[in-house]
Amino acid sequence: MNELKDNFSEINFDKYENTPITLEKITDVRFDNNHPNGYNVGFSIERCFVNIDVSKLHQVLYVQYGSEWFHTSTIEKQEQFEGYDLLYTLNSIYKITPILNTITEI
Repeated sequence: MNELKDNFSEINFDKYENTPITLEKITDVRFDNNHPNGYNVGFSIERCFVNIDVSKLHQVLYVQYGSEWFHTSTIEKQEQFEGYDLLYTLNSIYKITPILNTITEI
């Protein structure tokens, strides 16, 4: 089995199910911050949802926000931290932050 496939099996998309996230591009590793579609460092999408099935099928982070969609290049690695994850793709590094609702008692 190739190494990318082995690494991909360790990526946990399920943790994003039914949870809005903020997606932010924090590093460009291929285009010298001159992405042909304008997705440069600082590009972000607030309150988007991960399409789990499409993400798993294509080995990318595929998100929907309203009637729009966005996907990353192939994911090579995921690092999980308290409160956020880093996804390393062929072209970029993205910070994924879940937006958690808090319930307060009165």
